[in-house]
Amino acid sequence: MRIQKGTYNGLESYSEVINQLDFENKETIDFEFFTIGSSSKQIPSPDSLQFNESESNFSNAISQIQELEDDFDASIILSDGIITFGRNPSIQAANLSIPLYSIALGDTSKVRDITISNIVSNPNGFTDTRHLVEVEVIQNGFLGESVTLELRNSSGELIDSNEIQFNSSESIQSTTFEIDLTEPGLKQFTIEISETEGEWSTENNTGTISIDVSESKTKILHLAFEIHPDVKMLRSLLSEDQNIELLTLTWLGGSRFVEDDLPELEEQDLLIFHGLPRPGFDTDLLDDFNLIPTLYFQLPKTRALRTGPLSELNLIHNTGNQLFELTLFPATESTDHPVMELPEIGFQNVSPIISSLRSVSTIPDGIELFKSGFQGIETPNTIINVNERGSMRRATVSAWGWYRMYQSPIENERAFVTQLFSNLTTWTANDPDERRLRVTPSKPVFNISEQVIINGNLNNESGEPEAEATIEFTLIPENGEERTSNMSNEGNGNYKFESQSLSSGLYSFTATARKGGREIDSQTGEFLVQDSNSELVNTLRNDELLLTIANGTGGSFFEYTRLEDFWTTLNSDDILGQKEDVIEAYTFPVRSLFWFVLVIFLLGTEWIGRKYYSLP
Repeated sequence: MRIQKGTYNGLESYSEVINQLDFENKETIDFEFFTIGSSSKQIPSPDSLQFNESESNFSNAISQIQELEDDFDASIILSDGIITFGRNPSIQAANLSIPLYSIALGDTSKVRDITISNIVSNPNGFTDTRHLVEVEVIQNGFLGESVTLELRNSSGELIDSNEIQFNSSESIQSTTFEIDLTEPGLKQFTIEISETEGEWSTENNTGTISIDVSESKTKILHLAFEIHPDVKMLRSLLSEDQNIELLTLTWLGGSRFVEDDLPELEEQDLLIFHGLPRPGFDTDLLDDFNLIPTLYFQLPKTRALRTGPLSELNLIHNTGNQLFELTLFPATESTDHPVMELPEIGFQNVSPIISSLRSVSTIPDGIELFKSGFQGIETPNTIINVNERGSMRRATVSAWGWYRMYQSPIENERAFVTQLFSNLTTWTANDPDERRLRVTPSKPVFNISEQVIINGNLNNESGEPEAEATIEFTLIPENGEERTSNMSNEGNGNYKFESQSLSSGLYSFTATARKGGREIDSQTGEFLVQDSNSELVNTLRNDELLLTIANGTGGSFFEYTRLEDFWTTLNSDDILGQKEDVIEAYTFPVRSLFWFVLVIFLLGTEWIGRKYYSLP
């Protein structure tokens, strides 16, 4: 809203709108004011708005209104309607119980400009691989001209360059770069468009990306011993993950597989079994499976296997002969296990899975993540069970038919099953973290206008939360002096470091936990701080969004230049009328000491009187 463009003069126009609305002199109306940024924050008045937010998350703003809608009669949004982060809030706003009145700030005219509108890149990468980066460029008014895009590393060294030719007066075009990743760590890259005469702004000619480079990919061997749609679903899901090196084998019979021979198991990070081999398979080929993390999916023909060399895979006995269509019931809170960090979904309405009603955990220290539901009632039957013993993790899924969710036309359902099996695979494949001190940035990349937050968790040598330690935190900028301070103690073994906005660059840190004279543990890490030009990528006011959310809630849409009827409209909608609240208060004499003593006195007097006059 602070950008000067067309007839809109940035902060000057905003101030004129605030003065025209004259909130301060509406003494009979109670107002509360919030910002629209990466999150919604309460401010004392519109004059205190700092215009320092790097993002506009409208979905977050609508969520804030939903939390407060029982306490207010209406909401007012002043914005240009441009979303730079988060979901489109139109459907979310339609569920509001109070009307929303939107005031459109900004300009609707197009400008002659070239912009990096989007950069698509996996935030994670691996050494000795080529990392794909796709850059999207939007231009208006540069027919017949060309620009050069340059890719540079954090030291400013040129890695690659591409040229784009504009063959129309308005276009969206893409180009691709490949980066050779050679060293592990958090790497930053900059993509810049060469400056062209006549551009409205050159600040939006630059984009940055960060890639967290690890040593190697996760090697997964997927063995399918039955033909089932779930097999194809899981393989499709895993093959789309660039962090996974997937090898698939489909059993033909005997000891033969369709694709290739069985590789050396010790080279794998995870074994996934879809079903189990039947008689005729040489189980000696899988002798070393117990040394590798395993994820076992039961299928109809081998679900009841209890004995044999591979029975150790099975954390759930599924012995019922009759099969049913079942629903899922979470058995663990989302905050209690990493696998349960899933998109919200209504479990009663998702596509059913298939299993028996006789499936129970086979190990006492297993963690039940999901149980089954039958006809809307939760059952004691285990659907997903995981276990961690020492450095070994195992998991079992006792139901099938997941492909129905994966093929569902409902986006939330597809997202849920995708995230579920992604989490389950990642958790099972990774080694348990046995560190006592864990210190993690709240996100890997911060904006220069954001507060940097580093969270820490500390356990003592007994594995219990350590709430009485001191954690020394040293922040080391790429170019500059290091700063040392103590993380604040949040209680129950949780610690936090907070810093006001930092200048752009790569920062590393060291955290050391001590109690008394002994050192408990230490950890190092890094994060990036970068500038953002997201507000300059799209400067075209989004009247359609502001109109949709206003009309969808029973409110009205206004342009900032036409506010003469704003308060009149709210008044005619009965928003500004005085509301009378009738409050009934009850006083119980028995709760008052005076009345209690008086009642006891009167009852005692009556009793003495009756006794006295009743005597002969």
